[in-house]
Amino acid sequence: MKNRVITLIVAIIATVTLTNAQEKFKPEWESLKKHKVTPEWFADAKLGVYFHWGVYNVPANGNEWYGRFMYEKDRRKTWGKDIYDYHTKTYGRDVHYHDFIPQWKAEKFSAKRWVDMFENMGAKFIGTIAEHHDGFSLWESKVNPWNSKDKGPKIDVVKQIAKEVKSRDLKFMTTFHHGFHMMFFPKKENSALRPLSEHNAVYKNPEVPQDPKYRALYGTMSYKEECDIWLGKLDEVIEEYCPDYIWMDFAQGYVQENYRQQFLANYFNKAQELNKEVVVNTKGDFFPTDVAVVNVERATMVDITPFVWVTDFQLGSSWGYNKDKRTALDPKKAIRILAEVVSKNGVMILAAAPMAEGVIPIEQAQAMEGIGAWLNLYGESIYNTRPFVEFGQGPTELKRNPNDNWNAYGSIKAGLNSLNSQDVRYTKNGKNVYAIQLGWPGSKKEITLKTFAGKAKDLKIRSISVLGSKERIKWKKTSKGLVVTSPKNKPAEGDAAIVYKIKLK
Repeated sequence: MKNRVITLIVAIIATVTLTNAQEKFKPEWESLKKHKVTPEWFADAKLGVYFHWGVYNVPANGNEWYGRFMYEKDRRKTWGKDIYDYHTKTYGRDVHYHDFIPQWKAEKFSAKRWVDMFENMGAKFIGTIAEHHDGFSLWESKVNPWNSKDKGPKIDVVKQIAKEVKSRDLKFMTTFHHGFHMMFFPKKENSALRPLSEHNAVYKNPEVPQDPKYRALYGTMSYKEECDIWLGKLDEVIEEYCPDYIWMDFAQGYVQENYRQQFLANYFNKAQELNKEVVVNTKGDFFPTDVAVVNVERATMVDITPFVWVTDFQLGSSWGYNKDKRTALDPKKAIRILAEVVSKNGVMILAAAPMAEGVIPIEQAQAMEGIGAWLNLYGESIYNTRPFVEFGQGPTELKRNPNDNWNAYGSIKAGLNSLNSQDVRYTKNGKNVYAIQLGWPGSKKEITLKTFAGKAKDLKIRSISVLGSKERIKWKKTSKGLVVTSPKNKPAEGDAAIVYKIKLK
């Protein structure tokens, strides 16, 4: 009898546990907050990549906001101010944004070649833009006739990238910027939205085509229609691909709250059905931070945060390819910024900017090769690590622009490109501490790691080496900290950074 009772109790507990595990998320904040914000795979990954690719790559002038700026004749700000005149002189006022779609052929596109490049760079999650602000989707969509499978290149970009990424056991991401679609193209009015701001483009006689057949592209729809198609697009990608990470750009807050909640419920429930741990981010306050990862664009944090956050940087001169500005992120700077981000509990995403025909510019390809070369040798100091007792030290002052309203949470930008060999960033994995010196200091140069006289003073050190060097490293503990001496010979790829591996007892 006793055994039967025990068996019955165990069965009841198992049933309750299973029921709770399969409990569906409801489109309510309290229910959605039960979602685990940061899976371990995301905290471990540290580096991801995606790309901006779309209709705007055909003119390839200015930036990815070309579709808006080509219609804004009175724009006075530096960013995008010349695009209206450029379009007028180059194409004439009778050529509209939709006229570029048939010109986007993508004849040299190869998902395999691109994913090879991204994987070799060291990215642990890889993705594609799903839709930018311009209303053109990069998958075969039923809710949006303006998509890359039915028009333009006749390619389901999301499908092809997803297939390549998933075949390599990497995590797949998609990026959605379409919360701003209802505000992107100039209109006669933008009612039922937030107060007018610099993002509104209101004209008495907008030049955007008003023909009903272009409604879904140019957003000449009602507010409800915009919210409906916003959710419909997300649901299609979730149902077909259920990305491991759905990256969300700013302005999703323009979408009605109940739609945002429904999206999250649909996403989390699909992931639960597939037994996947997924990530979504908030760039601003459109999702609570106990539901979504905080995103700060092209920035870092003041100090180590108790939560994992994410930031994104451009590989090219702009998010979208600009034929007149063929520059790329210096791989040495990219590595230093990555170390800075990771030391403060962050994850970094890089955004490539391919050309319309489907080629990633050589300068961006070379930058990715440089980043990958360093990570291939010293990635143990980045991947799977967590912050140390302090993020680091050094004279480079990182400042927040008080006029920068884009990045909340105390994020900072100024100074990131100035990080150098006098700066050190720490990471930790188990009994190993990594002191990443952000540049080659020169042969046999001493540096004092001050935290070992402060917060880490009680830690016992077993040995110290420099990754990539066979030389014996001189070190000593003093009242001012741990003094280490650089090797005589510079390790491979050491111009970007060198890594002291400190093994603790």
